[in-house]
Amino acid sequence: MAELAVLQKLVGAALSDRSRDTTALPLIAGSDAAARERLAIYRANVAANAAGALTAIYPIIHKLVGAEFFGGLAHAYCAAHPSMSGDLNALGGQLADFLRAFEPAQPLPYLPDVARLEWLAHEAHYAADHASLDVADLARVAQHDLARLGVKLHPAVAVMSSAYPLFQIWEVHQDDYGGEIAVDLESGGEHVVVHRPQFRVAVARLTAAEAVFLKTVMDGELLARALEAALDEDAGFDLAAGLQNWANANILVELPVKSERSK
Repeated sequence: MAELAVLQKLVGAALSDRSRDTTALPLIAGSDAAARERLAIYRANVAANAAGALTAIYPIIHKLVGAEFFGGLAHAYCAAHPSMSGDLNALGGQLADFLRAFEPAQPLPYLPDVARLEWLAHEAHYAADHASLDVADLARVAQHDLARLGVKLHPAVAVMSSAYPLFQIWEVHQDDYGGEIAVDLESGGEHVVVHRPQFRVAVARLTAAEAVFLKTVMDGELLARALEAALDEDAGFDLAAGLQNWANANILVELPVKSERSK
């Protein structure tokens, strides 16, 4: 088994890096020329499959940079982060960080945030299901329990903030979008929530106070502490409206009463 693992490692390294051919050639039957040809065929297949998987996960990045640039990006990324899984859906989790240091992408500084959003949407697609919340349950919470009320979000939910108009970039690149495509990158940053109301992942714009509230409960804080943080951001924050909207969107799924020990 150990010998098989070594063989797989050496051949796998050669498939992702041509310069490692020499370590894999002795393991392949036939002449060096025939072995190189076989490696080249497999390497091309691996690269094509990886590029296809990344295109499926990052369609907006693909649209923004074009097929040729994306092909080079996929090749460079896979060389730096070869797949550690047989599941191509797991490929690409480090692309946002990779883009921050990828020299050809520096003229497009918003790309890492777009990649991060697309990865969160990809993860949301595969997140576990959870029953939705009936907001009427809130009315049944005893008065003395309100201070210990927690907030549980759907497993698909993620919140992020960007210095760029991230929601606009997402919106105009959806297949069913029919409005103005141009996005003013100088129009300011945006906060977004990724969620899965039913079967399809969605992205919605948040106010700064809404983002603070959701991030605070995601950090494990109780509703009262999240409300305090949101009101510090915006004194006009409407908790009742937020809870109703998030329950309807299947973002908020439980309002558990926490024990003193779990606070």
